[in-house]
Amino acid sequence: MANVGDTVIFKHHVCTIAEKREKYFDNKDYWELHAVFERSLKLFVACDAAKPPIMRPVMQKQEALDLIDSIAGAEPADVDDNLPATANTSSLKQRHMKETYDAYLKTLSPKDLVPIIKTCHERTLAREENGHHATAVDKKYLDLAEGLLCDELAISLDIPREEVQDFLVKRIKEAEAKLNE
Repeated sequence: MANVGDTVIFKHHVCTIAEKREKYFDNKDYWELHAVFERSLKLFVACDAAKPPIMRPVMQKQEALDLIDSIAGAEPADVDDNLPATANTSSLKQRHMKETYDAYLKTLSPKDLVPIIKTCHERTLAREENGHHATAVDKKYLDLAEGLLCDELAISLDIPREEVQDFLVKRIKEAEAKLNE
């Protein structure tokens, strides 16, 4: 059960429950949510619809650390292996990648942001090694997935949002070193 003052994830937004509005719309009670990182954003969700995965508690600190530690061994999204045999045009490949990334995003799970991040990062590194830039699709989804994950991790780990990425990189390198021992 959620309460006024709780910090929750609504869809992919980190929010504080500001108030409960009784019989606010269609004779239903609604939670008024204020986005933590998008200061002007207010969201409303019917109390009876405020259940996982639509609205859930922020990850606990240990859950967040476990998720970060899993990134080193995580599998990338399966964007290339699922291409239809007729997929020889770049626009078809781009559309397939978008659909794959969107499917991960729709789960509303922070764990499903990891394959997006891993795939986009690996594809970008491979393209850069060949003298190319990241694709617009990879850049868009990498920025989106990293932003969503970092927002929640900032709250879960109780560190400033701008320090989360450095924390992630350091912790992932430590996890990779342990995997390679």
